[in-house]
Amino acid sequence: MLFNHPRSPEPRASRIHTPGFEHLRTEIWMGGADSLHGEHLGPSHVEDAWIIDVAGEMPHDLRKAAALWLPRVFVDIEVEPPNIAWLYQLANSVAAAVHGQPSAEGDAWPHPADAPARIYVMCQHGMNRSGLVTGLILRAVGVGVDETLASIATRPGALNNQTYERLVRSFEPLAFRP
Repeated sequence: MLFNHPRSPEPRASRIHTPGFEHLRTEIWMGGADSLHGEHLGPSHVEDAWIIDVAGEMPHDLRKAAALWLPRVFVDIEVEPPNIAWLYQLANSVAAAVHGQPSAEGDAWPHPADAPARIYVMCQHGMNRSGLVTGLILRAVGVGVDETLASIATRPGALNNQTYERLVRSFEPLAFRP
């Protein structure tokens, strides 16, 4: 069969560099379960990392190998996700961990208090959903809007959903003191 042959997804991710925030010990990576761009991910890459899976497409072996797998699935369409308030809370909670601060009481995003060395934000192709959540996390960590969008744009085609870009631009994160 030449067309529509079954195959396994090949997760790939790219490290998102944030000028001026090199002091953070947690690297933010953005990618997709079936992405064409970035470094190939295997179980050994994620065993001490968190995976935020916003498409529900991560292979089982990576889900199992990750120190923490957070499935937070939403659809990639040109409308505001119905769970945007939860995504804002996720970004603020992850930023608190990255800054070494406890998350807010009643936090709906259970994760260890200490951030890992790496956080992978993964969707299907590593473009829009992962771009939105990565952008929100970067903004919550304290990265400015323009720097956030420029960092995400290092992945070809990333954050081309105008609604998601608007959400990153308008997000007002909690203030953290590093």
